[in-house]
Amino acid sequence: MYGEYDRVLPGSADRILSMAEKEQSHRISTENEALAASVKDSKLGQYFGFALATLCLGGGVYLAINGHTVVPVVLVCASAIGLVNRFLDNRASR
Repeated sequence: MYGEYDRVLPGSADRILSMAEKEQSHRISTENEALAASVKDSKLGQYFGFALATLCLGGGVYLAINGHTVVPVVLVCASAIGLVNRFLDNRASR
């Protein structure tokens, strides 16, 4: 089939193949960039989640030390439930 293209327009078969190779290279590059961005976003979310959980746990302990009763329990329990849920979700998706 490429021979027919070359017969009608000399060099067109090479141009078609070159165009397909460039498109494939571009697609692979784009997919690699998207994958790298996804990994970066996932890591960033994990860092922020850890910081938020640490802040809630620390705040709950601080409030408990200073005589508060209800708010520290809510902060600590919510943080613990969130962390346990996250770990169980990771294990279930494997």
